[in-house]
Formats: sequence, structure tokens, C-alpha cells
Amino acid sequence: MTKIYRKNLYRAVFLLAPLLLFDAGCTQAAPDTRPSHQTVIPAEASSVQIFSMEFRHPVADGALVRIVCQIDAPVKNALSAEEITAKGLDPNSFISCLGEFVGKEFTDGRHLDIRERYVPWTPELEASLHAVIAAKNLAAENDYGARADTVANPAYNILVAYKDGRSLHITSEGETVNKHEAAIEDILLTWTDNAFDAAKE
Repeated sequence: MTKIYRKNLYRAVFLLAPLLLFDAGCTQAAPDTRPSHQTVIPAEASSVQIFSMEFRHPVADGALVRIVCQIDAPVKNALSAEEITAKGLDPNSFISCLGEFVGKEFTDGRHLDIRERYVPWTPELEASLHAVIAAKNLAAENDYGARADTVANPAYNILVAYKDGRSLHITSEGETVNKHEAAIEDILLTWTDNAFDAAKE
């Protein structure tokens, strides 16, 4: 994944989200535009069509950025060599994953990549996301994308778009979080950390 792609991943997801949601209601699916040499392993039944979160923490010379999203990635990036062999998978095939991209954006326009990691997107992982949303009543925070259009560089921007047309869009009120927003941020980042920690076990 190139630096430019990582830097603009969040923006692309949120710009394309309305189009993807509209397309979900069409009777004819869009053609698969992936190169023919790439093999994509079908994801198991999922109710999530788009999942993306961006967290920005201002620092003296820029901002630390953490992007977490559902994304197709090569098997070799998400599973160990032992797992790939045991499951008889092609390491260059693609699977649906939870990806995390951490970087730093400097005020002079430079971008530093810090970390990139993936874990397979599984029914259990998705169920844990739904459980957190329900347990913490995050649906009550839904601003339906209103803040995303008005807040420049929000502290966080979260989108969960479902295949049935529903969506959950939560954006902070500004570049820094208040006490209530800090709690929401902690809930979702804890879920993210737990997802990657569980994959190590």
C-alpha cells in the first residue's frame, strides 16, 4: 500500500460512501474491477458494507492519525505463514480484513508512516463490533454525516454503513475531544486494540 493511498484512505471512503450505499439498492451489481490475476476469497456473510474510522490527535508540528477500516488485503499480510500453509491458502489472494494505518501528518505537508497491520474480518469480529455499538448505545450518537460536512479535521470520524441501507456516522464537534467524546473514542480504540490482540493468541 503506497503512502499516498494510506494518507487518503479515509477521505476516499467517506467521499465514496454515498455512492456505495446508492449502488446497494440497484438491481444490477457493479462489475468487479479488480485485476484478473488477483484471487479474492469470498467473505463470509456480513451485514457491514463500509466500516471506517479516523482518529486525529494534534501535536506541535502536525497530527498523529490512526485509520481503522474494513479493507481487502493479501492473505500474507493478515495471516502467519503457518496459518496460510495449514489452511491451504494462496498467500497472494485477498481476504476481507480489519486494517489499521498509523501515521503522522506534518504541518509542512509531509507524511510519516508509522504502522500498518491487518487481521481477518470474521463473523466473530463483526459480532463484537455490533455488541459494542449496542452495549454503549453508540447509535444515539448518530449525526447522519452532518458534522463531517462542516467540521475541518475532526478529532474522529466514524462510519458504519450496513447492506440494508442503514448507516451510523459519528463525528466529533471539533479538532479536540470533550469528556463525552473522549469516552466514545476510548470505546472504539479499545475494541480495535482487542481485535488485534486477540489475533495474536
